[in-house]
Amino acid sequence: MASKMFSTLPAQDDQSVTGGRLASDSSFYLVQSFLGQGTFGKVVKCLRMTDMKTVAIKMIKIHGSNVKQTNEEVDVLLKLKSLDSDKCNLVRWYQVFTDTGHVCLEFEHLDKSLSDFMKERGFKPLLLKQIRPIILQLANALDHLKASGIIHADLKLENVMLVDHLQAPYRVKVIDFGLACDVSAAKLGSYIQTRPYRSPEIILGLPFTEAIDMWSLGCMAATLYLGTLLYPGMSQYDMVLLEVCS
Repeated sequence: MASKMFSTLPAQDDQSVTGGRLASDSSFYLVQSFLGQGTFGKVVKCLRMTDMKTVAIKMIKIHGSNVKQTNEEVDVLLKLKSLDSDKCNLVRWYQVFTDTGHVCLEFEHLDKSLSDFMKERGFKPLLLKQIRPIILQLANALDHLKASGIIHADLKLENVMLVDHLQAPYRVKVIDFGLACDVSAAKLGSYIQTRPYRSPEIILGLPFTEAIDMWSLGCMAATLYLGTLLYPGMSQYDMVLLEVCS
C-alpha cells in the first residue's frame, strides 16, 4: 500500500540536486530551475529526457514527520489518478519515485499561480467576467474532489495555477495535495488551511467536511474581486473577530 511505500532515509544536501539530474525507473530529468517551496518540499522545473517534455517535480526530503505526510499525499494522488485531470481542473500527476534522499512527485508543468498573477498586476482587481470562469472551474474541481471523498484543505491563490495564460486565458487547475485527506479521516483539531482562507470550523476546532474548501473558494473569489484579502487576520483571534464583524 502507498502508506507503507517510504521509510526514513538519510537525505542528501539540496546542492546535490540543484542544477543536476534526477532519475526514475522510466526516465532521467534535467533540473532546469527552482519554482517554489512549501512546508513539506520544494518544486523544480525539469526536462524529462525520454520525450523532452517539461514537467514539475515536487521534492520532499525523506526524514521525520515528512514520511507520514508524503505517504498520505501519495494515497490521495493515487485515488485521483483515474480522473480526467483536464475535465476536473486538477493538476495531472504522473508518478512517484525516489532519488537523492527525496520522494519525487512528478506533475505536469503549468504556467503560474493566481497569487503570482495578481502580484504581477499589482493586485489590481479582476473583472467579474474574468472571475466567473475561474470560480466555475474551481467549483468543478471541488465537486469532483467531493465525489471522490477528498478534502483539499489548503485551497488558496498559491495553489491554483493558470494552465497557459497566453494560449488559454483564465483556464486553471488546483494543485498541492499535501494537506488533503479523505473525508472519513477528518480529525478534530487538525491544523489545516492557510489562515486567510481558514474556515470557522477549523478555527473553532469543530467537526468538518469538504465544505471547508467552499469557504476557501469564497475567500478567493472575494480576493480576486477586491484585490486584497477578505480576512487578513494575523491570528486565530483576529480571524474570528473579522468573520463575526463582516
